Amino acid sequence: MAVPEDTEPGGTELHPEPIGTPLSCRDVVAEPGALRALRHRLTAWVRAAGIPEDRGQDIVLASYEALANVADHAYGGDGRGLVDLDAVVLPDRVEVVITDHGHWRAPIDDPNPVSLRGRGLLLLRASADHADITGGVDGTVVTLGWNLSPARSY
Repeated sequence: MAVPEDTEPGGTELHPEPIGTPLSCRDVVAEPGALRALRHRLTAWVRAAGIPEDRGQDIVLASYEALANVADHAYGGDGRGLVDLDAVVLPDRVEVVITDHGHWRAPIDDPNPVSLRGRGLLLLRASADHADITGGVDGTVVTLGWNLSPARSY
């Protein structure tokens, strides 16, 4: 019996089909108003996908933190850069990919002993089951993932 091209030996799908409609937002201006609107759009998408509320809150929190980091670090907060967001529900997980086209800016040392800054990546990683951040000359890609219970269908 031949194994279809989209499966590994043993029948595991390499590229499982999305459940529901993926969310794809391109060329969003990285400024507070546009990023807030994108957060609201992601929240509506999470609810429409039937993802449990506590898991949905984690998805929106980590995704918005990644978006805020884009505005702050990739473009220096001047609102001139663009960001893309793609989200999909797969049979076993939710995945959100945030892509900027800027350049990484090293964090500025905060002389305050108790800084209000510098916790964004910790928050991302604490709110997601999987967080991968890859930077390059064309920008940074943040891939966030949340496991879903295999017994549930979303």
